[in-house]
Amino acid sequence: MRGITIRPATPADAAGITAVHCSHVRAWRRGGRGEVVPYDTLSPYEQWLHGGPWMNGETCAAYLERWLRAGHLALVALRGETIVGEAEFVEDDEPWPYGCVLHVSLLFVHADYTGQGVGRALVEAGAELARARGCEALTTQPESEAEPFYRRVGFEPWLWLREWQAPAREHPLPDRPVRDDDAPYPWGSGLALRVGRYQTGRHMWHELAERPLPELAQLPWGRWRARLPGGERVWLGLRAQPLAPSQADGFVWAPPQADLRPAVEMLQTLAARLGFAYVDLLLEEPDGRDLAAALGLEFQTDVTFWRRELK
Repeated sequence: MRGITIRPATPADAAGITAVHCSHVRAWRRGGRGEVVPYDTLSPYEQWLHGGPWMNGETCAAYLERWLRAGHLALVALRGETIVGEAEFVEDDEPWPYGCVLHVSLLFVHADYTGQGVGRALVEAGAELARARGCEALTTQPESEAEPFYRRVGFEPWLWLREWQAPAREHPLPDRPVRDDDAPYPWGSGLALRVGRYQTGRHMWHELAERPLPELAQLPWGRWRARLPGGERVWLGLRAQPLAPSQADGFVWAPPQADLRPAVEMLQTLAARLGFAYVDLLLEEPDGRDLAAALGLEFQTDVTFWRRELK
């Protein structure tokens, strides 16, 4: 880690952060998966399709401004004056078994600087931030190729999840979901992200409402509050998948022990009413397998959450 400086990121760092992320793109393609073309010939949305708002300096700056204003954290790693890595974090406090954590939502090192301690320096800086905030652990949901790195810096597999695809269809509903797109994140309400845990509950709440470009703003999405048959309060979310807009990602924030079947059936109904054909549901194992069997859901992929306890 010698020679590496870590400091908070600001929107003024957008050009350097964009260079870090773009260094990993092997080919720029029209529409995200069409013909190979020069980067400068792509629209901001087509650049976004290669990895999100970080792929363009202007969209990155606007994204970072919203990210920091929401109370989330971002760090950059520098060698001299050059940004060589970036990490972003979300503090969250969900009921057991999730707990109070600082979640590593993103960590990228410039392709020319991998293997030089940059990623480790960002993780350790994040661990110090977590301890200062009273968090009990760091968590992350890494790509499979990044798992050896996270094991080396003290993380271990913690939650096993599977993504299932459900048809959008009407069900008799135990309650009428009330749409509330502008509601604040329900801190301290005893709810956890039980469906759609691609990141932590607070992160996905934030990301669900992110509409940074006109092409994304046109895609259907929504957030609803409702009650389960047992009276438990839940929040439901849907968002269209940009490259497959007839499909939605589904989200449920619910008490840890609540029966998810009524919530999933509400998601299927809401998806049908928004015009979706399918909704993808990321469920924790082993309970998700039983629910998938009961509802006849189709398996898509496996996802693993990793965790590093802090002492």
